[in-house]
Amino acid sequence: MHPIDWLVSQVSPAAGLRRAHARSVLAELRSYEGAKLGRRTQGWHAPGGTANDAIRGSLPRLVNRSRDVMRNTWWGPRIKSTFVSHAVGSGITPTVKTGAKSASKDATRRAIRVWNDWAKECDAEGQLDINGLIALAAGTIIESGEVLIRRRPTGHTRGKVPLRLQLIEGDQLDTSRTGPLTDQGIDFAADGGRSGYWLLPYNPGRMMMGMARGASARVPANDVLHVYRKDRIGQARGVPWVAPVLLKGRDIADLEEAVIVKAKVEACLTVFVKRAAGSTAHLAQTVTDPRAAAPAAGRRKLENLAPGMINYLDQDEDINAVTPSSSLAFDSVQVNNWMTLAAGAGITYDQLTGDLRQANYSSLRAGKIEFRRLIEQFQWLTLTPMLLDKIWQWFVDAAQDAGVLPRRAGGYPVEWIMPAVEPIDPLKDLQADILAVRSGRMTWSQFVASWGVDPDDQLDEIERWLKDLDAREVVLDADPRRGAGGVKGAAKSDAKPQTDDEDLANAA
Repeated sequence: MHPIDWLVSQVSPAAGLRRAHARSVLAELRSYEGAKLGRRTQGWHAPGGTANDAIRGSLPRLVNRSRDVMRNTWWGPRIKSTFVSHAVGSGITPTVKTGAKSASKDATRRAIRVWNDWAKECDAEGQLDINGLIALAAGTIIESGEVLIRRRPTGHTRGKVPLRLQLIEGDQLDTSRTGPLTDQGIDFAADGGRSGYWLLPYNPGRMMMGMARGASARVPANDVLHVYRKDRIGQARGVPWVAPVLLKGRDIADLEEAVIVKAKVEACLTVFVKRAAGSTAHLAQTVTDPRAAAPAAGRRKLENLAPGMINYLDQDEDINAVTPSSSLAFDSVQVNNWMTLAAGAGITYDQLTGDLRQANYSSLRAGKIEFRRLIEQFQWLTLTPMLLDKIWQWFVDAAQDAGVLPRRAGGYPVEWIMPAVEPIDPLKDLQADILAVRSGRMTWSQFVASWGVDPDDQLDEIERWLKDLDAREVVLDADPRRGAGGVKGAAKSDAKPQTDDEDLANAA
């Protein structure tokens, strides 16, 4: 009963009954089943508030538990590595589209060459290249919900891009900084844009004896990238991806532990020997075996079972054995749990467990199509606008300021080539791609890019390869200009086609 209704009923039971009846009728008139009040929804607590209200108090504990899952379970790292390997793979390749003129092509090649040189030494810690940093950032987003990347200008060196990138965990946001336009260490402008970040000098989880927390410093938003998956309007920070399945995963781990312990108990064959009244065998045992327990009242009690154990009981002792039942149908229960865990994490059952016993081409393809859509969303809606494009602009600005790249009116517009999607059945998928190119559903360039290769680089390589074949006078079936005799689909002859005049002369 509602508290006010209860108070009214204490004064006037009839009035309280009318109020309770009216409230129950009102609940029945609600349009949505999920909004009704009653026994089934009695324990359903759904607090309101903005996305930041929900995140503010829960995020530190969610992050710590997510990291614990990544350290101490088998399924946490599996989820993380699956997403990172598909979203980033061995690297994401930039291509520059500056036009079709020779001067534009030269600018394109120069920009990519400078990028490749800078990418090898862009890490502020001096350990990873740009692809390693992107993979680490993607993994941090999945594990901790967010990652910060700070622009670190360096001293000018001739021919070098004076820029380094520093990855920072979200823990270094000073959440104590609050105000009318500051939330969780992030400064906002009046129009809702970000103007700065309050960053601590080091991670507050760093265990150093006697070290003070340190004061945070404000860093302009232009020098920091804050990358996370944005699920709600106005959401200022990211949430670990395994947050919806943390409790489910813990329940599964507890079930596995219980089944293992149960199996160990079932394996314990233990013999209890009860001596007859007046027997002195236990006295002799205490003399010959120093490990034997004392026969007095202080005798050590048996608390553990072990396979093949033999234990002696006194004449006034007895035991009620607990006989464990046979093992339950654990496999079917656990498979269902793993399916639920995989679905909640956004991957397929076979990706989580590696179990392909009942998989076939159709089931694998159906599952991978759904997973590819999730990966493409992460690549194009999170990584590209919040990370890749911003890093490229930092790189171009630093390279132009240092004179490594010339300034151009149109700039250096970039397009990104994502890692190739490995086919389930290479022959079937390749035949489908060929038909798609021939029918115009996609271009040859799009087909090549889908395999993680720059189409311009591919054309350059083909051109060099064909010229090399001609110079060496080598004929291969892979060269469609010169079909080898007897090969299906190859040209029947290398002879030049005759002209109309030659045809008339031969006919005469």
